[in-house]
Amino acid sequence: MIKKQLIKKINTALVNIGINNCEVNLDHPANNKFGDYTTNVSLRYAGKLKKNPLQLAYEIAKKLGHDDLIEKVEVVKPGFINFFLNKEYLINQIQKIVTGKINYPTYYLGTTKKVMVEFAHPNTHKIFHIGHLRNISTGESIVRILEATGNKVIRTNYQGDVGLHIAKCLYKITNHKSQITNLNTLKEKIEFIGKMYMEGSQAYETDAKAKEEILEINRQIYEKDPEIANLWIETRQWSLDYFNGIYKRVYTYFDRFYFESEMAKRGTTIVKELLEKGLLEKSENAIIFNGKKYGLDTRVFINSLGFPTYEGKELALAEKEFGDFGEIDKCLHVVTPEQKSFFKVTFKVEELLDEKKYKNKQYHLVYEWVKLKSGKMASRLGNIIAGEWVLDEVKKKILKTFKCDQTTAEIIAIAAVKYSFLKNSLNSIIAFDFDESISVEGNSAPYLLYTYVRTQSILKKISFDISMIRNIKQIPNLTVEDDYLLLRMVHQYPEIVYNAASNMAPNIIANYLFNLAQQFNLFYEKCPILKADENTKNFRLLLTKAVSQVIKNGLYLLGMKTVEKM
Repeated sequence: MIKKQLIKKINTALVNIGINNCEVNLDHPANNKFGDYTTNVSLRYAGKLKKNPLQLAYEIAKKLGHDDLIEKVEVVKPGFINFFLNKEYLINQIQKIVTGKINYPTYYLGTTKKVMVEFAHPNTHKIFHIGHLRNISTGESIVRILEATGNKVIRTNYQGDVGLHIAKCLYKITNHKSQITNLNTLKEKIEFIGKMYMEGSQAYETDAKAKEEILEINRQIYEKDPEIANLWIETRQWSLDYFNGIYKRVYTYFDRFYFESEMAKRGTTIVKELLEKGLLEKSENAIIFNGKKYGLDTRVFINSLGFPTYEGKELALAEKEFGDFGEIDKCLHVVTPEQKSFFKVTFKVEELLDEKKYKNKQYHLVYEWVKLKSGKMASRLGNIIAGEWVLDEVKKKILKTFKCDQTTAEIIAIAAVKYSFLKNSLNSIIAFDFDESISVEGNSAPYLLYTYVRTQSILKKISFDISMIRNIKQIPNLTVEDDYLLLRMVHQYPEIVYNAASNMAPNIIANYLFNLAQQFNLFYEKCPILKADENTKNFRLLLTKAVSQVIKNGLYLLGMKTVEKM
């Protein structure tokens, strides 16, 4: 990566001046007129040498020397050093992108380069809501970005298929069993269990007798009592079929599905072993972890009824995840922020259980909520937004706005919804906006797809062929600023992907693509492509093809597809 080469050159220059072991920050300047990279290293170390920062900047610049990578080094007040990359080098890199030889810098989360990303996490007998869409969009993008930067990634999905929420739903279903025979489609079945869950939740909170019966059903589910097992299995499968349809729709698959029901028995055994070792303790007929001495919360691992809690089952899950695929370097759990305490405690208990296997290998990747105007979604209150409904509504708006075919509308809809989440940082709370998601004038997927279609239209007009990029006889005189800015912006793409991986931040790619699309559309308006002289035309076609390739590749890393017309 050229950034590392420049940092090495700067460090060598600093050593020659007499400054050793320096930490050099090298960034892209906010304003492109200040070069491809800039460093404030002279400002940081001028005091140490008792020198004026501007004077020190000039000394460092002088020691850098000349090579084929740097065209120009500029020093600006109060002591910044700006680097302009050689145009021949830039064009060479763009040609590699165009020919599909994108060399992403590697970013490894460990020595074996094996990472598990656990995401999606819908609970059976509940609706897959808009929050799950954000989760799955985030997880899928993180997987693809980590794969691009050299990691072997294992996709897992931990789904809640036991617990009080199931019991609430089955309680109501047992009172409406006759309705099951009238449910002919999967959609009808999902709507039915959604309604039953909501009514069961209300009964649990308002009717003492119903609450008692629901608790009994909960016990029967855990103990796999034949009286409830068949109904549980049948309705559970409805949910799993429903989820699988959504996974396919949003281009996601998993290497392994884990279920809470698999973890209860083993989780109970592990908790009791930890109790015997003194790592957990008894409290009011429950088994707890007293986190005070570790600066953590106290949490329950087996409740007073003898059932393992989420914490207890998490220990069994960790054992499976770190055993089913051999040694892994890191397990990322894509989960909302209210589980911070949960993960801090379970990670600590797992570390105490087996330090070599677990220490520093678990990571809670936090993403924020998608909020309704009335507050956080809660399916028990009946104010959730179903994920499929969101996709369907966006698709309807796209069909009406773009007048495209069903297949194209589906691709745009998936991209529009995913991009609305991914353009934001993970710690941003999102209020989903339908009109904003399908706009072709703002920071949206349709705008990026529109730009991609524009590049394809240009290239098709002249039947673009890769051989044309080899016909650039000499570097054009890049006096038109838009040519040069676009060239330099395209060059940044592999580094952008590296930054997205190292920061676990898909929004870095999303917002780069938006800025690139804006710059290309400005270039398109100001710079004649097909009417330019032969050499300039070939150069501008190279830029157009490169932008096309980067948008397509970047959208892929965000979990989206491109379209050929809109």
